[in-house]
Amino acid sequence: MKMKGVIMTTYFYGRNSDLDSFDRGSSIATQKTKAESYAHIKDLKIDVYITEQISGTIPFERRPRGFELFQKLKKNDHLICSHLDRFGRNTLDLLQMVEKFKRKKISLHFVDVGGEVTGSDAMGSVFLKLLSVFAEYYAKQCSEKSKATKQRMIKENRYTGGKKKFGYDLDENNYYVPCEKEQSLIRQMQTMRSAGESYKTISENLTKSTRKKFPISWVHKIVQREGEQNLIKKELNNCSELSY
Repeated sequence: MKMKGVIMTTYFYGRNSDLDSFDRGSSIATQKTKAESYAHIKDLKIDVYITEQISGTIPFERRPRGFELFQKLKKNDHLICSHLDRFGRNTLDLLQMVEKFKRKKISLHFVDVGGEVTGSDAMGSVFLKLLSVFAEYYAKQCSEKSKATKQRMIKENRYTGGKKKFGYDLDENNYYVPCEKEQSLIRQMQTMRSAGESYKTISENLTKSTRKKFPISWVHKIVQREGEQNLIKKELNNCSELSY
């Protein structure tokens, strides 16, 4: 399409995550109708229709047709979607894509939002700020959820990634189970510490007897960790006795 000396192409992108609805074309047909009505109001004519059946949580550029479409888009082109969630459900990905569209000078339109969201007008500015706020909120929410999950797994004595705890092996469900060989060394550390030996002395003694390096900081960490775990076990046992 050529408008005022500028050659441009207007695309429609439709998506449905439900295979049955996609095959019937019901949802896609509705999306097309809304996009075409919007295009008419904006003095645009849709030249190319691109649709696909895929989850909205998958980033736009990782979708087969989404990737293909983004490669075709050029300066001054327009892309119309009937609904924001048809383009994507991942706020962070959506924010990044809007920025990419702006850099490439491609106009992105969402019918349900009410217009172009990549422009420099009030609509584009407000939309970008809202996306940024939601993206930040989403990132914090994910971080808090991840921390809460990790804390719960620690309380359940489960492996949370990285290097496993000294003194323990992992069972088939990633729960920690005592490793007798390493537990005997831990008991040796605790016995020496109870006898008043310094962490340096314990470190040197274990390093010499096992011919394996036991740093002072590591010995301190293990003794402190096991001491805290023993206190927790005692408190749990006391609570169990009081409940009877």
